[in-house]
Amino acid sequence: MPKRVFIVVFEGFQLLDATGPAQVFATANDESHAQGQTVPRYRLSIASSAGGPVTSSAGIELGSSRLPPSRSAVGSTVIVAGGPGIEDAMRDTTLTSWLGDVASKADRVCSVCTGAYLLASCGLLDGRSAVTHWRHIARLQQLFPGVRVAANAIFVKSGNVYTSAGVTTGIDLCLALVRTDYGKAIAASVAKRLVVHMQRPGGQLQFSSELLAQSCSDSRFEDLVQHVKGSLPLRWSAAEMASRAGMTPRTFHRHFVAAFETTPSKFLRDCRIEKACTLIEESASSLKSIARATGFGTEVNMKNAFIQRLHTSPTEYRARFRPGNPSRP
Repeated sequence: MPKRVFIVVFEGFQLLDATGPAQVFATANDESHAQGQTVPRYRLSIASSAGGPVTSSAGIELGSSRLPPSRSAVGSTVIVAGGPGIEDAMRDTTLTSWLGDVASKADRVCSVCTGAYLLASCGLLDGRSAVTHWRHIARLQQLFPGVRVAANAIFVKSGNVYTSAGVTTGIDLCLALVRTDYGKAIAASVAKRLVVHMQRPGGQLQFSSELLAQSCSDSRFEDLVQHVKGSLPLRWSAAEMASRAGMTPRTFHRHFVAAFETTPSKFLRDCRIEKACTLIEESASSLKSIARATGFGTEVNMKNAFIQRLHTSPTEYRARFRPGNPSRP
């Protein structure tokens, strides 16, 4: 029998949060058809409180069915989209009651992006590790202090509850679900059809310092950022960074925070962590030498930074993400 998948939407949902996961499962069905199977692997439904057309934040409508009786969710996968309309969705008692009821019946309850807010509002994330889009991490922690927020993960599994960081990470999550259901070969075939990575393992940084630098509209920091990233072993101080940017330390700090939404010291730390992650994943260098090469100085300093930022040690990170490691997700 096909595995049931319910993708839950609401007014103002983010389009890709729903259609990305839907396409993963639909492509898994295409693969089964191509292999001569007459029964699809998944039976998909887009569901909402009232049913009928639901308008996304992009202004595009999706047709939906009314939320099914909870008994229909037995053994199913439920995926909740995120989007700007999440605050109103959290006040939809029909939706929250349904989610609370089906959580004990479904095999898996998942969220994409701020869909985690909806799961948290139902108490489904209390005491669990969870993630959402990096722009909404602080808000999730503020609203729901009982959630153990994994700030940098792409997706997180905690029991039968899965949360993903948002937008395209919903695709990563669903590829992982397909792999669990039907094995690596099928998931790889789906990824190949979709022209995406087979799987970006959950637990890595959501975004890079390079992307953050590219998104900065203040040209005064372009030279500084490139120089810092190319000279990570140097002992950069706030005063030295300010001097490089041609500003006083106080003015530099104010403008840097306005441009990057983070402090210079945290940006430097994240650049070092990012470089260290790359070296850990791609080289056989010792952690001691990687710590020196990335400006942490000592392995202890690097370990402390990893635990603070990634909630894992460099040793554990290498065990999970080093290519060829049998324990790698």
